[in-house]
Amino acid sequence: MVWSERYRTATWDGVKTMARSGFAIFTWALVTGVAMAKSGLTTGEAVGMSFLVYAGSAQLAALPLIAGGFPIWTIWLTAAIVNLRFVISSAGIQPHFKDRAFWKRSVLGYFNGDLNFAFFMARYPEPNGDRTALPFFLGMSLTNWGIWQTGSLFGIYLAGLIPEAWGLGFAGTLALIAILLPMVDHGSAMLTALVAAVVALLTVNLPYKLNLVLAVLTAILVGVLMDRYRAKKPSKRIVL
Repeated sequence: MVWSERYRTATWDGVKTMARSGFAIFTWALVTGVAMAKSGLTTGEAVGMSFLVYAGSAQLAALPLIAGGFPIWTIWLTAAIVNLRFVISSAGIQPHFKDRAFWKRSVLGYFNGDLNFAFFMARYPEPNGDRTALPFFLGMSLTNWGIWQTGSLFGIYLAGLIPEAWGLGFAGTLALIAILLPMVDHGSAMLTALVAAVVALLTVNLPYKLNLVLAVLTAILVGVLMDRYRAKKPSKRIVL
């Protein structure tokens, strides 16, 4: 692919789109890095986990199990369940990149994330063959990855200097809410978000964080049903 001015512009748009969420990404990464450093992992193990796993929620879910000496299959299963949402988001972006080689799609899958998926689908809701989709995705993804790894490494190496009283985890949650709320800008999205929140809260006591998986699946189901309802609903026309 020749990197034309149009592609460079799309890449820079992706960088700017993700950079606006930099504080939330960095904060969550910092929290995850601190948690890894204080979980009993060696520095090398924590750094390796940051680069290889690259999924904050799965890392935080697996750390207590690692510290507790649970069997490896339990740790893998927990991480896999928490990350099931990435199967769904990867399936969402797959039509945009289905013409790429398998190894290229695998690399894109590694860089995919929650915010990547949300921002990408907001800009490219339909796979219409727009060739700027890949540059935009790469701009977002590499920015997200760079901010995340920087925050994670800061947390790993400076864990002893960061007091728990700072409440970084809560700050990260608030930052993510501030980013995601503007995306809930119409009735279907509001209903979907509300249903997902209710399901997550009602099933919060399920093991292996299955409540998150149920919330995601329920949100998808509600979203699909709402889209079908809106498509079948006859538009009101004024006849003069």
